[in-house]
Amino acid sequence: MTPASDLARLVRVSRLYYELGETQAEIARRMGLTRAHVSKLLRQARLEGVVEIRILDRTEPPNDLAAALRDRFGLRAAHLAPTLAESEELTRRRVGRIAAQVLATTVRNGMIVGVGDGSSVGATADAMEAAGSPISATVVPLCGGFWGAEGGREPYRRIADALGATAHGLLAPGLLDDGATRDALCAHAGIRAITELWARLDVAVFGIGGPSWGEGVVGASALRELEAAQAVGEVLIAPYDIGGRFVGELLRRRTIAFDARRLSLVPTAIGVANGAAKVVPIVGALGAGVVGTLVTDVDTAARVLEFAERAPANARPIPTSTSTPSGGRP
Repeated sequence: MTPASDLARLVRVSRLYYELGETQAEIARRMGLTRAHVSKLLRQARLEGVVEIRILDRTEPPNDLAAALRDRFGLRAAHLAPTLAESEELTRRRVGRIAAQVLATTVRNGMIVGVGDGSSVGATADAMEAAGSPISATVVPLCGGFWGAEGGREPYRRIADALGATAHGLLAPGLLDDGATRDALCAHAGIRAITELWARLDVAVFGIGGPSWGEGVVGASALRELEAAQAVGEVLIAPYDIGGRFVGELLRRRTIAFDARRLSLVPTAIGVANGAAKVVPIVGALGAGVVGTLVTDVDTAARVLEFAERAPANARPIPTSTSTPSGGRP
């Protein structure tokens, strides 16, 4: 029998995670534990009956919505989290948990897993539970970094830690000042080692970003090009328009990132995003054919379908096949 003090800890961790929506990382900081220890306690709470999970969905039609998304966009799978109207952040965490479950059940020994960046991928990494036994997989970032003061371990490293897999870093910026600098860096043996792994990806998990470019980040010329092309979103620093056509050649020539157009060739390509601001970017990404498995929430899914039905007739997807090398210039 679990001692009373240990039982109290299981109850506290469970309430913080399931009732208050805190991430495992937040609980670890609050209680002075490691994230792996928190994951173990949550698993123990379920095994000992401290937590019982029941899903009673009398109002939402997620299965119908998921099927509609699959049919409309030719997806392999669509997974929908409940929408929490009071908090988009809590909804993002729910979406992250589902994406983490999808990822954990997909990765097998010997696989190469590519991981993007951003808040949705961060939520996925936060929700990853430590694997029961280490998985002999390789985890790599899908783009260079954007250095900031917020700190924290990158999502790909946290996902690798949870899986017990091997992480390979990409020590380069995601966006360079010019194409010549980008080409020089890509010739480095350390960067080539990562791009060679990109060519053999089994799984990719990535966010779907909105049009948040500013002149201070991308430069005046690239910004004018993106505005003229009516870019609505980006995947792995690759902008596209509402019809799924990749645009922004000036910008893409300066990036160190997996060629987003080749995501359609990855056996399992998991796109993660939610919220009203992501509806149009999701429609564009689905039109581009780069998402095989979509993870979002019920409300966003309904809005995506509604928008797609009234999208302009000329919003057609571009061909996704390309001869560009996976580490090469989009």
